[in-house]
Amino acid sequence: MTKDEFYREADPTSSGPLEGIVVLEACTTYAGPVAAAELADMGAEVIKCELPGTGDVCRAFGPRVPNAPELDRGAPFLSINRNKRAITLNFHHPRGQEIFRQLARHADVILQNFRPGALDTWHIGYEDIRAVKPDIVYVSISCLGQWGPLSYKVGYDTDAQAMGGIMSITGQADGPPTKTGYASMDYLTGVKAAQAALAALVRRLRTGEGQHVDVAMVDCALSVTEGGMMQAATCGEVWQRNGNRHPATAPCNSFLCTDGYVMLAVAHDKQWASLCRIIGRAELINDSRTATVAARKENETLVEQVTAVWISTRTKQEVVSVLNAASISTSPVLDFGDIIQEQHFRERGMVCEVEHPTAGRLTHYGIAPKFSHTPVRVRTPAPLLGQDNTVVYGKWLGYGETELEELQREGVI
Repeated sequence: MTKDEFYREADPTSSGPLEGIVVLEACTTYAGPVAAAELADMGAEVIKCELPGTGDVCRAFGPRVPNAPELDRGAPFLSINRNKRAITLNFHHPRGQEIFRQLARHADVILQNFRPGALDTWHIGYEDIRAVKPDIVYVSISCLGQWGPLSYKVGYDTDAQAMGGIMSITGQADGPPTKTGYASMDYLTGVKAAQAALAALVRRLRTGEGQHVDVAMVDCALSVTEGGMMQAATCGEVWQRNGNRHPATAPCNSFLCTDGYVMLAVAHDKQWASLCRIIGRAELINDSRTATVAARKENETLVEQVTAVWISTRTKQEVVSVLNAASISTSPVLDFGDIIQEQHFRERGMVCEVEHPTAGRLTHYGIAPKFSHTPVRVRTPAPLLGQDNTVVYGKWLGYGETELEELQREGVI
């Protein structure tokens, strides 16, 4: 299939399948803004609410884009706040709380990731919003959930990785527990929260009822650890760190070529037989030490050694081409410098460019799901702080210049 064939019935005027859905984002740092970005990417109108003056704390995070104003320099902020509008609103101010409740009347979804109970004290919690918008889908994101013995705990991605089992199984066997190279649980939680919001919206279509959705980062971490809990509880085995090796098959590891690493995984006996013929070790196809999946795992060092010898004298491209042609799963290990040059990713829109009013032209990651009828894209860059105050407050609440100036003097916006 070609790209043109996939999009042959696309609507060029559509912003995505969620066009018409309105989301209020009362979030900061990563997990909440990622959830909002997921919905914005698919066409929802997302209104990001930030504190006046400072905005989302993520605006200050590095690495920083050069030659841009301080609040527009944070690369993480610029990445995960695309396709959104932005207003300023002080949740600590009683008038700001009243304005948020008024805005909520126009929303389908509210996303918030403050500490459990914080928005209740500001009179903009679920029950407060439900009183003015009964069918609201209200998504609360936190480290350990809205209830439970540890729900009070402040936590970040690192806490979720530590408590959710991720760190215990990440790293080399003889090394310390290691977090993933990026804020993986923040991003996973954002995706799960967006998924949950969509599920609640589908139910609302059927019943007319909204609901409160509780998304905990540690819960999300636990949900993607394969059979770790079952293995410990039922099999009496606690999953240990094992580097790039697979817990059940071999060879599965990264191997050094003449110009960098490839990742290779042999899942079954047919692939092993093909690999043995390619590397000139056909005698190992039926060798009792390597003939079966279980035998190869038991003799992992041997199968890795014979594989490494063949790979070590060849380039990444040569190894990948030869082994892929034999239906053996092998890929080059790419860094982000490689990725932005990879034509496949550009063709699929996963590397794209967008013009930011102060940061300039930015190379951006694209949107993963592809929709044949309602194509999605990075429509707008991350917003400037409060850039849509006039439009949103004017369109939704009818505020004019006088009202906006008064709210600004009072520190509400």
